[in-house]
Amino acid sequence: MRIGIDFDNTIAGYDGLFATLAEERGLFQRAPVGKRDLRDALRQRPEGELTWRRLQATAYGSRMGDAELQDGVARFIRTCAQTGISVSVVSHKTRHANFASDGADLRRAATAWMEEHGFFDVTGLKLCRDDIHFEDTRAAKVARISQLNCQWFIDDLEEVFAEPGFPSFVRAVLYDPHGRDPAAKDPGLGADLLRCRHWDEIGGHVFGPGH
Repeated sequence: MRIGIDFDNTIAGYDGLFATLAEERGLFQRAPVGKRDLRDALRQRPEGELTWRRLQATAYGSRMGDAELQDGVARFIRTCAQTGISVSVVSHKTRHANFASDGADLRRAATAWMEEHGFFDVTGLKLCRDDIHFEDTRAAKVARISQLNCQWFIDDLEEVFAEPGFPSFVRAVLYDPHGRDPAAKDPGLGADLLRCRHWDEIGGHVFGPGH
């Protein structure tokens, strides 16, 4: 069995970093904590979408080292290794951000962050570098998930599961740590979307009770 996992905001957490960056730039005296709340607040301002994208470019690039490993991810991946389940990371991440001024290589930054957190260590999470896939578009990401024949895919964005071509044989798991209103989800996703607030909850569904 193979499980696919998104990277940004699913493995790597940016809530605190986004808030810090927004305050450093004088956008808020006290920024909302939570990617969606901060993004929505910025989008209400003139040129808010551009401001948000520039904030993302910095977080995913030159400040990637300040991102946090989401609680429970390491336990989940270790249990996969112990039970013979393969793990692939599949991320919609271009090499460079369209709105970055420093030209940071976003893929290199993400890989370096994974190295720092022991993703490729034989005594750590034991992933191979070939298990990491960065795609230029969401459609390419979905195609990769299908090509890898993932039985499960875990992501923080509902839009990925609603993307045309998302394989019907994949069990879709929405990582939703802030517990957004399930009624607000895209009705086109259907009832098969499994919504989980913590990685240990995801592990309970994948591995069964007792893990």
